[in-house]
Amino acid sequence: MWFDEHEARLGRSAADGRCGLIEQLLTSPDGQWIVYRRGRDVALLPAAGGAPVGRVQLPSDDVDLALVGPPAALVAVVREPDANRVLLYQPPYLDAVAGRPLEAPMRLVAVTGPRLVLLSSDSTKVTIVRAAGRALAAQPLDPGGPVETASGLDRNQVLLVLAKKLEVWDAVSSRPLLRLQLQLPPAPRSVGAAQGHLWATRPGSDEVFVYRLSDGRPFRHYVGAAVREVVCHPASPLLVLETPRGLVRLHCFAHSLHVVDAPWVPPTGGAEASPLAQLVIGEDVSLVGVDPDAEVGAEPWRVAIAGAHAPAAPAEGDALADGTAAGGEGPLATAADKLRAMRGEQASRGPAAPVAPAREAEIGMGLGLGGGLGRSAAPSGARSKAWREAVAAYGAELARGVESELPIIAVDTELGELAHRLGLSGPARRALAALYALHLVGEPELAIARLARALGEWTEALGQGDLVAHALVRRKHGRLALRGAVTDMFDGAPPRAIRIVGGASVAPAVGAWQVARTGRGDAAVETALATQLGRIAVIARTPARALLEARLYGATTVALTAPAALPDPWPRDAALVVVTDAASPAWASALPPLAS
Repeated sequence: MWFDEHEARLGRSAADGRCGLIEQLLTSPDGQWIVYRRGRDVALLPAAGGAPVGRVQLPSDDVDLALVGPPAALVAVVREPDANRVLLYQPPYLDAVAGRPLEAPMRLVAVTGPRLVLLSSDSTKVTIVRAAGRALAAQPLDPGGPVETASGLDRNQVLLVLAKKLEVWDAVSSRPLLRLQLQLPPAPRSVGAAQGHLWATRPGSDEVFVYRLSDGRPFRHYVGAAVREVVCHPASPLLVLETPRGLVRLHCFAHSLHVVDAPWVPPTGGAEASPLAQLVIGEDVSLVGVDPDAEVGAEPWRVAIAGAHAPAAPAEGDALADGTAAGGEGPLATAADKLRAMRGEQASRGPAAPVAPAREAEIGMGLGLGGGLGRSAAPSGARSKAWREAVAAYGAELARGVESELPIIAVDTELGELAHRLGLSGPARRALAALYALHLVGEPELAIARLARALGEWTEALGQGDLVAHALVRRKHGRLALRGAVTDMFDGAPPRAIRIVGGASVAPAVGAWQVARTGRGDAAVETALATQLGRIAVIARTPARALLEARLYGATTVALTAPAALPDPWPRDAALVVVTDAASPAWASALPPLAS
């Protein structure tokens, strides 16, 4: 599974057409619990089946609920005239174990792992709340503008949809990581996450766009009926689409559409549908729902939609051939049928979103960092040449002092891969690309003020950010430039100061270590260290450059002969192993021994 931290699905709220009560159905990230809410009454049920094990009465009707974890916990965001707060309930008995006040009313917009993303009523303030055992912690996040919506991703990351940009933020450090170049359908729209994908749709539209996060490629699906709601789970590759003519399952990897045979009835007369949720336990995925007349605490029904107990999907050609609409509008069409029809109807229909159709359902757009780094959907053979040409053109404009837009640089290029592996911040990535652009046009240095103006911020230009910490740049006389080891790597030139030995790196703890030679020759020492550490970079010349080159190539630096002094500068997270003997200098002999 792609999750390091499973994310709880945000259950949607629905107004019960009979009594006006809010209904909500939630499942826990670990697939252990199901929560059903009607009005203020909340029941916690075991996912394996059985009677409720915990109940709680909410303090207000105006409450957002979410199941977070691990460990699984129920969190309520309460809005009252005199008491806006977050409450934490602990399974299985739903004891209220913690509370935290909020300065203003906020609504729950996303969940990632044990963290909730709260948005103020004016959509300008974002707060990250973490459920940690029996406590709650909060920290602000400055999005830089009004937030339209948000969606939780894996690894404690959250996608923020702003007016003119899409950004992925780290919910732990409250820092932006990536700027995505996904052309979503115009607002109003709904956006969510599935396993390895994002999805988007518009109210009343019969189209669903699925964006593959690995390369940013979007896929357009015509469902054949207006999509009212999308039932998703970040650990599931399936989307269940609620339409007036029934439920449709969309597989984000296979890009297939099939009717779901479930005891769910489309609402009539303006009423809202009963809530649904996906229950994910490993590879087994079930659709969970409640009967409209069921009491709070009644066991939900469930239908397997993926895994060992799921029914075999019909062939694509006849998957929905017999499925007639509940409203008498005729049969739903399969994805293949719709795609074939799309080609014939495109001239008259036109795209529903500002994107041009391509072969089948695929549209070759890049997942980029608009003004930074990203993934491009261009063919790999042309990309290695094209990305440098675009960067060089930007460098020429920058050297002339002309303001221009930094081009998108794919993650699978030398520059993009390094920035991703080192975990550089957004400003650091832009500064790295800008300085390499200047190198390509023969103007490698740039004044601090000019770089700050190009980046729109001063941290990296002043040497207070990631580039200096990783020793990627040199600063002299108020000007910055990339170090030669960095430009050589981006140019595709081999390293000059190291000799790489071994396979994948299994680096020791960050820092400097010593290994006693004990009469062994260089070849024997190299073999032993390569066996223990994987990829090693043996210093051939200039220890400081060798240490940086080893960090750039993801290897542990090895000095067969101890340098006169510790290499300087020292890149962040670098590792150095010094082979010592009786003639080694005092600083090397004082290093801690490398654990075997």
